[in-house]
Amino acid sequence: MPEVSTSGSPRSTPRMILVVDGDPDSRARIAETLSTPPMINHGVATAQEALDFIAENRIDVIVLDTNLPDISGLGLCKILRETPETASIPILVVTAQDSEIDRIIAFETGVDDFVSKPFYPQELSARIGAILRGVTSRDRAPKDEERSGILNVNRRSGLAEVCGERVDLTRREFELLSVLVGRAGRVVRRRELIECIWGRNAPHSARAVDAHVKSIRRKLGDAAPLIETVRGIGYRFVEQGRD
Repeated sequence: MPEVSTSGSPRSTPRMILVVDGDPDSRARIAETLSTPPMINHGVATAQEALDFIAENRIDVIVLDTNLPDISGLGLCKILRETPETASIPILVVTAQDSEIDRIIAFETGVDDFVSKPFYPQELSARIGAILRGVTSRDRAPKDEERSGILNVNRRSGLAEVCGERVDLTRREFELLSVLVGRAGRVVRRRELIECIWGRNAPHSARAVDAHVKSIRRKLGDAAPLIETVRGIGYRFVEQGRD
């Protein structure tokens, strides 16, 4: 049975968002931004409080500041990524430390997205929404076909189409596009793409990924803007509404 809202209309199962931020004012602002159903949230001030709460609850997304009073936020991220039970929980960093190197280190540590303070509430809400859509997609059984606006990717046939016209991709290009589409809304690091396409011990460099993405964009034509470059980190596929 679906959960019923106070207005009497059905709504989806709430998604639990854990806000980890040592600043109570910042924590309250984030919580207020993410209080709209079907999102519910719980706020804690320290990494240890976060670990205690995660041990007892199912978490859909963690919103994490890098500046915590016990260990750093990225230290907490590392612990979560190295623990099998928590390795797949999406993590979005919200921090005042927003230089390019801060972003690169955060993504290399394993975060899924990054928002700098002060943030726009609409942006934070949109990024959380994109992550939650990705969580929903991963919860479903893998689909043979994915559609996003004018782009259609069929994994069974190994074909991609834009506006109904076949796109002539190489096998590697199709695999790379499939990974990005399958993780729509998430930033996928270059190293992660290399491991997915060529294998963990592959000698390929980031330039190989960039060259493949450049070729894919050229072939996608009007659908090329769906693949965003996240400078210094990797790429993100931007979902569009279905036709």
